[in-house]
Amino acid sequence: MSVRTASRAPGGAVAIAGVDASYCRRLLQSLRADNGSRPISTLAAGDDLPKQIAASVPSVILFDLGPSPDAKGLAIVSALSRLAKTIVLAGTDDDALAVQALKAGAAGFCPRDTSTDLLRRAVQLVEAGEIWVGRRVMVRLIEELALRTAAMPAVTGGEELTPRERELVGFVAAGASNKDIARRLSISVSTVKTHLTSIFGKLGLSTRLELAVAIGRATALRTKVG
Repeated sequence: MSVRTASRAPGGAVAIAGVDASYCRRLLQSLRADNGSRPISTLAAGDDLPKQIAASVPSVILFDLGPSPDAKGLAIVSALSRLAKTIVLAGTDDDALAVQALKAGAAGFCPRDTSTDLLRRAVQLVEAGEIWVGRRVMVRLIEELALRTAAMPAVTGGEELTPRERELVGFVAAGASNKDIARRLSISVSTVKTHLTSIFGKLGLSTRLELAVAIGRATALRTKVG
């Protein structure tokens, strides 16, 4: 069955979905208050949720795992993350669960009791290409990625990369967002994403975080040699 497509809603639409419909409704009411023109809506969780997301084309998805997260919920996160930037909400501030969510493709993780103002900020940053997690979670994820990339060749001078791609690698290493890079290089955000996709493919990586870890490892190796 074909999936109906739609143009992206103006202002960056936000879709809320999850296993707890009452919580999703309360969250919708909280986020709509003093929200301006950003469209926010709830979607019924179910087997057709990815189809609903593909049809509505939100900029960011807030997906609630509920009080008792399980493997099925993380599988849904994986499916949704391929359609739009996804922030996972959970009933507990669990570092291990947050890492699992990020590995599944989520761009952010927030406990359910996160304040509305902070959740709005998370949506804005994730929409801009950032990752929203706590410091402990980021440290843990970086440690895991460092172990995973240990067997991979360290990022060197980047013989396979073009001068522009090497320039982008430097900005990523400095922690710049896609929007920041686009502004500094006077190019579009979509062009930045195209360059990053090429860089990931050439270096055998998948995400900005993996690239940052690989750059850090390469820098450490050069420091030791020097």
